[in-house]
Amino acid sequence: MIDWVTCELPFVHQPLESGLVCKLAADGEVEWATRCRVQVQGSHESSIQVRSVDGDGAGHATGLLFSGNPSKFLQGHNVFGSDDLVTLMYDTFLVLCRALGLSPSLQEVRAVKRGDYPLSMVDINQSYELPTRQDVLAWIRAAEFKSRTRHGRPQMKGGTLYWGKTSQRWALKVYSKGEEIEASKHQLPDDLLSTPIPAWADNKLRLELRIKKKQLTKHDITIARDMTADRARELFSEYVRKLEMNEQVALSSEEQLALPQKLRSTYILWRSGEDLRHTLPKATYYRHRNELLPYGIDIAISRDVVDRSNVVPLIRVLEATPAGIPEWAFQQRLVHRSAAPIA
Repeated sequence: MIDWVTCELPFVHQPLESGLVCKLAADGEVEWATRCRVQVQGSHESSIQVRSVDGDGAGHATGLLFSGNPSKFLQGHNVFGSDDLVTLMYDTFLVLCRALGLSPSLQEVRAVKRGDYPLSMVDINQSYELPTRQDVLAWIRAAEFKSRTRHGRPQMKGGTLYWGKTSQRWALKVYSKGEEIEASKHQLPDDLLSTPIPAWADNKLRLELRIKKKQLTKHDITIARDMTADRARELFSEYVRKLEMNEQVALSSEEQLALPQKLRSTYILWRSGEDLRHTLPKATYYRHRNELLPYGIDIAISRDVVDRSNVVPLIRVLEATPAGIPEWAFQQRLVHRSAAPIA
């Protein structure tokens, strides 16, 4: 599903009455001024913030900067939802205009409906079903020590595991959706607590991809309509494949003896917890890594010296069929209309 979106919705309007944040020089001259955000109430007590940007030189703003979660704004939750970014943003735009008393022109409405506006950042996520929440938490603990991307090893913060958290291009994160919706910051609205949503989320592993402007441009995605539902799914799969994971099971004595002599000492050093990037010559390191991969050993991922139970297979979970939107979500109108399968 499409989660967080940052974009600029184009239409000429009187700037929203939101106040200004200014920087004054020592002599009192205004060096710069930025309009504050306006909060707009959405569905099921959810809200979103927008602000007027740019200008036409005649006192009008020419864009509405949107940075938020359209799914949560429209549905009241983001446990599951649509991957149709353009339709989500179009419906969000209509709600915003009604709430703010704005009257865009027909051409401006059509431009938003087509997705003809710049896209700066988008989050795409997918949920995976495991047997229990404990399995979800075990997967995350194992991935903390048994995974990496080109950004390097992940970092844990507040129950969420991040790969490339500070990257200016793209990042991944994973967490327990069941735990998240129990936290005060992300708690479901009262009228959704009695729905089947909490039970459905309980055993879900949520994996999210964030793609920022530089990386979107690299993929020739500059405006919203470039991010079709199919493209969103393709990109998500492409970046999930960048996760390097294995269970790093130690070889038995017989298997160890069967290793070529040149690899045996490298394996023993890795098994003892040695960081081989700082031990082996660069060419040897990469050659030995490639030769050990068929044995299920990736020396790029440091082995825990302390034995940690990896009770949930890592990559096999992500290769399994993701959790789809349950039928009752459509029947009870708990998901945006654009998520419905095409008949």
